[in-house]
Amino acid sequence: MRLRLDRHAAASLPAQLKAQIRYQVLTGLLPAGQRLPPVRTLAGFLRINRNTVARAYAELEAEGVVDARPGRGTVVVWTPPPAHAARALAAQIDRLLTTAAEAGVTVADVQAMLAVRARPRRPGVRARPRLGFVECNPVDLTYFGRLVREATDVPVVPVLLDDLAGRPDDVDLVATTFFHVEEVRRRCAGVEVVGLMALPDVRALDELARLPRRSRVALVCATAEGVRSKARSLAAVGLRPPRLRTATLAAPATLAATLADADVVLAAPRVLARIRDLVPPRARTIPFASVLSEGAVAVLQERIAA
Repeated sequence: MRLRLDRHAAASLPAQLKAQIRYQVLTGLLPAGQRLPPVRTLAGFLRINRNTVARAYAELEAEGVVDARPGRGTVVVWTPPPAHAARALAAQIDRLLTTAAEAGVTVADVQAMLAVRARPRRPGVRARPRLGFVECNPVDLTYFGRLVREATDVPVVPVLLDDLAGRPDDVDLVATTFFHVEEVRRRCAGVEVVGLMALPDVRALDELARLPRRSRVALVCATAEGVRSKARSLAAVGLRPPRLRTATLAAPATLAATLADADVVLAAPRVLARIRDLVPPRARTIPFASVLSEGAVAVLQERIAA
C-alpha cells in the first residue's frame, strides 16, 4: 500500500490518508477482503499520530469502505465499480484539473465546485441530511458511530473532540454522548447538537450480579469518562471498590497491575481485543459494551426527519 502525506497541503492529514486509501480501493489496488495495517503500525510507518490513522479508518468505516472488528482488524469490504471504469474516470479528472489550472482555478476551488455539484436537488425529493458524530477517543468514535449509523441510516461524519474547532464541514446536525454535549455545543455554535444516552448492556450487568462475592473485577475502558460512567452502573449491582478496580488504556502501568490481580476482566469488545495479551490465563473476560437508549435514538431520528 503506497501512501504519501504532505504536511504542508491544505487538506488535513486524516483527509489525505482517507482519500488515498479510498482511491486505492476504487482502482482495485486494495481489493475487498484486503486487511489494512493496524493503526499503530501504519502510524509508525508514516510517522504520524495514531489518532490521525484512527480517524481516517473510522471515516472509511462510516462510509462502508472498510469494516473493523475485534480479532479481524480493519478489512476492505466495499466492492467498487470495475477497475477500468475507475481508470477512465481518473483520466477525465486529470483532464479537468489540467483545464482548471490553465484557467487559473485552484484545486481547492475545483473541490468546492464538485462538493456543490455532487448534491443535486430534484424537485419534491428531500436530500438526506448529513449527521456529524463527536466522541473523545477513536475507540468510542468508531463504536458509537457505527451504532448511530445503523440506527439512523443517514451518512455519519465521525469527528474526534480534540479536532472539533467549530461546526464540522458539511453537516446538518451534530450528535454526541451526554458526557460531551455541553462542550460540543460550545464549540459548534449555530448548529443543533443532540445528546445521546449510552447505557450498559443489561445482560452483562446480570452476569456480573451472579459473580461470587470474592471475585476481584477489573474494569478497563479507553477513557476516564468511560470508567466513571460504567462504574456508576456497576455500583447499581453491588460492584464497588475494593472488589472493583479500574484502569484505562492511557495508563499502561496501572493497567498491567490492575489486570494482574483480576479474577474477572470487564471491558468493551474492542478494548478486550487490545488488552488480550495482558489478561492472566485464569481470568474470565466479560464483554461490557454500551448501547444507545431507545429514547435517545428516537429523539435523534425525529430531529433528522424534521
